[in-house]
Amino acid sequence: MKTNPTFYKYKSLKNFEFLLDVILKERLYAAGYHELNDPMEGVIKVDETVPRDREVEWENIIKNLRVVCFTKDSKNTLMWSHYADGGTGCVVEFELINDQEYHKVSYLNKPIVNNDDINLTKALEILKYKDKPWKYEAEYRCILENEKFLPVHIKSIRFGWRANPESVDMLMHVLSLCKPDLKVQKMNSIGVFKGIESLSSGTKTRVVKTANPNECLDCASVKVTIRDYVGQHRNWKDY
Repeated sequence: MKTNPTFYKYKSLKNFEFLLDVILKERLYAAGYHELNDPMEGVIKVDETVPRDREVEWENIIKNLRVVCFTKDSKNTLMWSHYADGGTGCVVEFELINDQEYHKVSYLNKPIVNNDDINLTKALEILKYKDKPWKYEAEYRCILENEKFLPVHIKSIRFGWRANPESVDMLMHVLSLCKPDLKVQKMNSIGVFKGIESLSSGTKTRVVKTANPNECLDCASVKVTIRDYVGQHRNWKDY
């Protein structure tokens, strides 16, 4: 049986809406080349056959391409530092779906472009390259044409060892209502040792009794979850 490839996306918790968009809508944002953190993305080396006036033509081709970046490494310390706010963020595990094509980024020198290369095929090739200093990312990417989001299947989320407990608590509450089957973990740090704490196995175990025979158990469970969360944060006063 064919299995879909699994990858990881490091995320910050500073902008909840971006993380929730990934998890709840199960999609990844595809950035334009000018939005990527490498200022050399889309920049090409040309030979003497390429006139200056073809620069606009190249720009018009590449601006319609968008890139989704991710990795196969969920334990990369530099990635945790640079893309998950030094361990205060999270890493999202996901699968590509619909036989989506993906590419392993090359950190070799970009090919030199000649006058016959100012076309879509060459633009797609160029976006598979990054400069050598970025090699630590071990990056993979999908390249889309005129699409802002890539549909994926979210498998799990793992919070960093420095993640703010209040932020984790709030996100866990949202996920318990909207994604109760999602596996959630948090990295622990005790001294110099790091471990993994399971916050949610992805299996609902709550037993709920409902006085209303017409109310489904899932609906009753949601109500109990909301009541418990609000009550805990009011210290059960006036509740």
